[in-house]
Amino acid sequence: IVIITGKKRLILNHPKNCKNLYLYPLSHPSGRHSMVNWSNPDISKHPLFSNVTGNEVILKAGDALVLPANWFHTIISLNGNVQCNARGGRNDKYKAIIEKCG
Repeated sequence: IVIITGKKRLILNHPKNCKNLYLYPLSHPSGRHSMVNWSNPDISKHPLFSNVTGNEVILKAGDALVLPANWFHTIISLNGNVQCNARGGRNDKYKAIIEKCG
């Protein structure tokens, strides 16, 4: 992810956290996306989310981030911005963990 203009907030989570992220099932249109609003989680509705420790970064124009394969993430635009993405090869390092989550 390269930020061309503006700023974005990214919250990243290791694949080992998948059971605590309340993922939609693969059959759902938002399959493998979290049901939780990571910026304002409702812990009474998603109590296991309190076990999640993520990494947060603010990217601004000129910044780049390599997002590890299979890491869960959410991106929040902080203002008008433009970003460029490129996807690399596949990595099976966390394949077993991800498959257990469904």
